[in-house]
Amino acid sequence: SGSRRRRPTCRGGRDGRVVPRLPMRTFFRFAALAGCGWLLDLALLLLLVRQLGVSPFAANVASSLVAASAVFLAARARVFSRAEGGLPVRMGLFLAYTLTVILVASAVVELLAARLPGLTMELGRVALDATAAAALAKVLVTPPQLLLNFVVSRLLAEHGRVRAAA
Repeated sequence: SGSRRRRPTCRGGRDGRVVPRLPMRTFFRFAALAGCGWLLDLALLLLLVRQLGVSPFAANVASSLVAASAVFLAARARVFSRAEGGLPVRMGLFLAYTLTVILVASAVVELLAARLPGLTMELGRVALDATAAAALAKVLVTPPQLLLNFVVSRLLAEHGRVRAAA
């Protein structure tokens, strides 16, 4: 027996009828939730860099894993139509994807954080300390990550039944 793909829905209209959820609306809901996760991520990153002296690379890996996991679980519950079954497998797949993206983004954050202080001095005579450079680097890598995270989170949260291997 084939499984039919469910269209995402939400309650709408004055009569409370179920209507299809628009992809843009879903994206904006995800982006709002991801924005909260990003604030957590940034706060952890800055705390690790400034207070504990952790490198921007390692700090970004740690802060991003915590925030991305929280956003995925919250988005699955509040933004996306949940596909049945397989949450441990879905979470495992999401963490594997997330770790890959975070490692790439963290390398970019490390590179930018090292280069931005010199660049800002050249261009505008603005001095950046390590914390400010790490924060600015994080801001620069966020937009492409947001779009990719939305696509992957939605795919894992909504589509198909995922079962653990027997």
